[in-house]
Amino acid sequence: MSARDEFTDFSRSAIGRSAMYAALSRAFTYEGAGSGPMAIVGSDFNTAFDPSVSEQACSLREGAYAGGDQSALFEELMRFYGFFGLGRDERAEMPDHLSVELEFMHFLTHQQECSAGQPEARESLLRAQRDFLSRHLLRLVSGVRSALKSGSSACRDLIELTAAFVDEDLQELSRRQTS
Repeated sequence: MSARDEFTDFSRSAIGRSAMYAALSRAFTYEGAGSGPMAIVGSDFNTAFDPSVSEQACSLREGAYAGGDQSALFEELMRFYGFFGLGRDERAEMPDHLSVELEFMHFLTHQQECSAGQPEARESLLRAQRDFLSRHLLRLVSGVRSALKSGSSACRDLIELTAAFVDEDLQELSRRQTS
């Protein structure tokens, strides 16, 4: 079975999609990067993704790829999160960090699974997922993918996996919308 087939199988289940988004979210944090099946050595993670450590590192924050006013981006993201009853702890990553945006998709897909038997709620969650992916997460993942200069195969594999999953998920959600 190819990786693309595995993504397709995963994307057919809200619970599978939720688990994948959660795993990807953890993988894009320093603490989570060193463990699990997508483990990355801490120094490789910092060299690839922490601009305060390495000039060659790419940012994991959407603001680096969005252009324009960062406060407007933060406000839009906080409105997205707030609409679903989520807030931000003062010690948490910034709202435009890749791990936070992936965690939000984990939350939305989990809510989708919990909305079984509630067609209006399910459709609303699917629209929110499609909107968030197309307006935010796709731009961020594409930006990181283009900016990544690391020679670490683990870092490259992680962003390629993430890009493929996000792209496949958005395509599947768009197909559902037109059906």
